[in-house]
Amino acid sequence: MLTTNYISSHAKVMHASSLADGIVKSFVAVKDLTMVTATTLYGLLGSILSGKGMPAGVSMSGPIGVIQSGADIVAASSSSSRGSTAAVVSAMAMFASTISINLAVVNSLPLPALDGGQLVFVLIEAVLRRKIDQRVQENINSVALLLLLFLSLSTALGDIGLFGRFL
Repeated sequence: MLTTNYISSHAKVMHASSLADGIVKSFVAVKDLTMVTATTLYGLLGSILSGKGMPAGVSMSGPIGVIQSGADIVAASSSSSRGSTAAVVSAMAMFASTISINLAVVNSLPLPALDGGQLVFVLIEAVLRRKIDQRVQENINSVALLLLLFLSLSTALGDIGLFGRFL
């Protein structure tokens, strides 16, 4: 999961004057969070591919880091709002939506093992007007899946290192 300071700076209890107002506000919040996530992800990829490394204020974490972030968000929202249940629920809803949007944005990347990569195969087939050989697709997907598994393992090991610093 990519994390920025967006959650802590935008997680607040919002009040709607009506159901329609609540729906509009929720759609605006999801749109804003999706834009921040996509911009951060593509900026991160650009920085890494150009050799600049990880931009300041952006971190990447695996499952262990996500759990730690969730615990940190609950603790921060509890202490900053004097234990207000609405503030804690709002912060956790923002965190859950951030995880969901992160997964959606990452899944849309044009990497062969992801949905975005499958879309690239479909587009190539449409342009070429013929099917790509199944074995070629499987080989490309296998290599991409291995790279994604390596990335997952790397983030998990990084999380363990980060987790050890908090103990």
